[in-house]
Amino acid sequence: QGDDQTIKDIMSTFKRADDAIRRMDLNALMDLYSEDYTHNGYTKELIRRSWEGLFQGYYDFSSTHVFSKITVEVGKVPKTEITCTGSLWASSTRTGERVNIDSWFGAVHLLTYEGGAWRIRGHAGEIPRMETRYTLPPHPFF
Repeated sequence: QGDDQTIKDIMSTFKRADDAIRRMDLNALMDLYSEDYTHNGYTKELIRRSWEGLFQGYYDFSSTHVFSKITVEVGKVPKTEITCTGSLWASSTRTGERVNIDSWFGAVHLLTYEGGAWRIRGHAGEIPRMETRYTLPPHPFF
């Protein structure tokens, strides 16, 4: 839901994020996050440190995004919610093995139009708490 140019601009944000990750360009990647980014205790500064650590420990990043719903709220500050399933992979600098860094199913990415561009501002909803020995950290990256 949204006009063609807005949807194109929103998709461009994810393409630029993927390009920055492949180049391991931390500054270009962080430029895509809203100054008000917040999710499950993560702020823009904390997410920067997380990406910095990932870029030190991994290389050859790749990601997938399958978008199933996009809604755009027009107004003084346009916002969008994007339902997405995807994953983030990289190779370990320690072992060379391919590792799944993050994966998500039906996550709702929140973006806002800030400073002339769409920027990632967080995720809708809470991460469910699972009672298992093997739990993944919350999905903060996109």
